[in-house]
Amino acid sequence: MDRENPVFLSLEVIESRITEKLTVENIANGVYFSKYHYMRLFREIVGHSVMEYVTKRKLTLAGRALLETDASILDIALDFGYESRDVFTRCFKAYMGVTPSEYRKYGLATISQKIIEERTNMTYSKTTDEIIRELNEFIVKAKETAEKARKCEISEYTVFWKKIADVTDDFAGKIENTLEHISAIGKNHDDITEIFKIIKVIEDVAFKANLVALNTGLMVSRGQPNHVKEQWPFFEMYLELARSASGKCEKITALSSELTALIFADMRKAAAEKIAEVIRQGNAAVDKIVGYDNIKFEVENVVMLLSEIPVEKITISFLEECVFKLQIISFAASMEACRESSSEVVFDQLNTFKDHMSDALGFFESLAMPENEPVMERTTQKFFQDVAYQGNLLLFYLRGEVEKMGRIVDEAQRAPFLGIYEKVNDFIQLAHNSDNEADYKPIADKLYAVYADMTEQASILGEKGGVIKFIAVEFKGLADAVMRCDKE
Repeated sequence: MDRENPVFLSLEVIESRITEKLTVENIANGVYFSKYHYMRLFREIVGHSVMEYVTKRKLTLAGRALLETDASILDIALDFGYESRDVFTRCFKAYMGVTPSEYRKYGLATISQKIIEERTNMTYSKTTDEIIRELNEFIVKAKETAEKARKCEISEYTVFWKKIADVTDDFAGKIENTLEHISAIGKNHDDITEIFKIIKVIEDVAFKANLVALNTGLMVSRGQPNHVKEQWPFFEMYLELARSASGKCEKITALSSELTALIFADMRKAAAEKIAEVIRQGNAAVDKIVGYDNIKFEVENVVMLLSEIPVEKITISFLEECVFKLQIISFAASMEACRESSSEVVFDQLNTFKDHMSDALGFFESLAMPENEPVMERTTQKFFQDVAYQGNLLLFYLRGEVEKMGRIVDEAQRAPFLGIYEKVNDFIQLAHNSDNEADYKPIADKLYAVYADMTEQASILGEKGGVIKFIAVEFKGLADAVMRCDKE
């Protein structure tokens, strides 16, 4: 921590007096600053107002108390200056994404447990806190959904719902495992890699949550009418969980894009500062070399190369080449110093230049900066490929259900589905091979046609067609999603 900076000093003041009734005035007085200058400087560095930060720290430490002590929620609320449990609960949920009771029950991740000690961490923490908040909400939703699923009392389905509940708990566990990585962002140079690992986990959970919702819908639709009615709320519960997972995935991907941009900006800034310092040391070396024009000329060439190339174009191999050249030049200078000891002073700065160049090489190697910044966005082609994949998945289930129906319907009733299979394959091929926004409507039209044909067949089958009707609605949902993208 920069202990000479009044803002960072004030963080220590806040921490030591966090359970007191703090005001901007008494914090500013503690670091001998005027109130308004301190408020401006604090927001500039921390990214929050003073009292927003104080609230954040109170709730963070209150969260720790919820996990580490048996104190009642009311006692914890009063300890941190909240006048009632209700007020504390509202503030806590707004900040952590869940209520104090949920937070304690499920042992969720504390946002920014430690006092932030660097400006970089402060910049990142605003976004990482939002990500953690979103994930905490999903973890609670997943665990509560699993608990409800286990309460199904229809004997024929208890094994199924227990299995689904176990899978749901696994979702929550996978998300919980990412929280530690999110909290650590800003402490290492490989943050970009960590962000993409986190996104991969969340995307995987969102996909599986949608798959579980589809399978619960299929299972429920196959049942007797009375069982369908009784279990439909369970399907709707999983459908809501799947929608929540997809929404969280989309939101966290957007937040991660912001975080990635911040990290890249800091990487570029740090790299630029490092190279600027190397150039300063190189110019100092050139100025000090007198009487050895050949050595001075070579050093000037290295400095010129560094000065002319933009920082974003500098590669590790380029820096390795510069270090290698300076090693040769430095060795030649040391040989000259052996012949004439007075020249050692002339070459002192050259060694400093070489050391700074080697340091810059190590810095760039630790960053491992990619040549092109990754872009976390869904292209039209990627969207269509996802739609094609979902179509393939629905076709797989449709074929399976029609095959199962062979025991209860005749071949003539199954025959129309061959034409439906062809229509689905036609849509899949178009979606899989397209990257053209003009294809949104043609793809949607094909999906709506599949929905119409399947709905007609489900109606003909009557009670036997419940699961066909369910899959038809899934095709319609896919068509609706394509049309929404077309309008956007």
